[in-house]
Amino acid sequence: MRLHKSLDLPMAEKPRVLLICTLDLMAWVLLRPWWQALLGAGYEVHLACSASGYFERLARGGLIVHEVPLRRSLSPLANLRALWVLCWLMVRHRYAIVNTHSPVAAAVGRTAAWLCRVPAIYTVHGFHFHDDMPWVSRRFFVAIESLLGRITRHFMFVSKEDQCAALREGIARRVDATTWICNGIDLQSFPPKSTRLAEADAIRTSLRIPGDAPVVGIVARIVKEKGYQEFFEMAAAISAVRPSCVFLVVGDALPSDRGSFARQFRAHVRAAGLEDRFRFTGFTDCVAGFLQVMDVFVLPSYREGFPRSVLEAMGSELPVVTANIRGCRESVVDGITGLLVPPRDSKALTSAVLSLLDNSELRRRMGQAGRSRVQELYDERFVQHRITCVFERLLGGVGAGGETRQARGCAASPQDHTRSPA
Repeated sequence: MRLHKSLDLPMAEKPRVLLICTLDLMAWVLLRPWWQALLGAGYEVHLACSASGYFERLARGGLIVHEVPLRRSLSPLANLRALWVLCWLMVRHRYAIVNTHSPVAAAVGRTAAWLCRVPAIYTVHGFHFHDDMPWVSRRFFVAIESLLGRITRHFMFVSKEDQCAALREGIARRVDATTWICNGIDLQSFPPKSTRLAEADAIRTSLRIPGDAPVVGIVARIVKEKGYQEFFEMAAAISAVRPSCVFLVVGDALPSDRGSFARQFRAHVRAAGLEDRFRFTGFTDCVAGFLQVMDVFVLPSYREGFPRSVLEAMGSELPVVTANIRGCRESVVDGITGLLVPPRDSKALTSAVLSLLDNSELRRRMGQAGRSRVQELYDERFVQHRITCVFERLLGGVGAGGETRQARGCAASPQDHTRSPA
């Protein structure tokens, strides 16, 4: 196990917390608001995860990072090894609390916390089970989550529907053991498309996209459950009637992603003769720039927790076409900020995207309404506030600087955490 210490973390006496996720990429791309909020509140924050090239950046951000062989797959041998390493870390560093993310890492992390008698918070970014899953498989995963729920001190949910499902299924047994924190973005990092026309033109040029070509885009890992099969079928259908349309794919597959769907997807594009219609960026830290060149944003996932990419698109003044599933339907108001379509329905997806490509005024209105909704409900600062309140409440109501949560303003959030965005 390798230990990467923060470059300049002061070693003062303060609450020490451990965040656990599968991969350092997740910690850098998705969890940055979480650990930045905790660092800002004065906590000493450690991170345990697998390495994929982001450790140095995380350390420069102020984290103490530990490499732990966590995997996204249900591998008993790898999980047992990760369990041992996590127990060793918890015994050595005497954490005040552990916060787990992602299903497999959360299962292993909470088990280690229970064995070491450390209270655990599970931040639910989406359960593995979903409404479209076969009944037997769904009940199996619900049963696993219910067992793990018995050793979980508190749940934080990015999706209100996940919170309701956890209470209904007995995964969380008390309302006061749950907090809906929602999801959010830094609005300054995702400016309105209408204010970045010169930047959009430059990116179009670099991607070899003609200035008058409509662009339909997606930001997601290239895996089947993100709806890429339906995205391809939609692209093929639209290309037949709008041959100038370009399809922008921002993302790639992770080494830990099961199967070889990304290769199959690219092979489908080549076999259909659509290579000149597609642009692939791979993984990038410049998502905001690529959103600037899109005219319609699409996310036809089969299951989600609460996708931040949808909020980033809405913040960029893009109309969104997404699946009518948990998480997505919480952020998008059908007919106002975008369009909801049935999951796994490429014909409905094609119809929705074409309706927006054919109506520039509708795209403009939906884009503006989407940004207004993000400003009202999904500002990243609201999420950070709720997170620190949960930690301070569970640690006895005293912040890292000795202030009570009332003194720090936790009694009144900018957006009451019991309010549903819908």
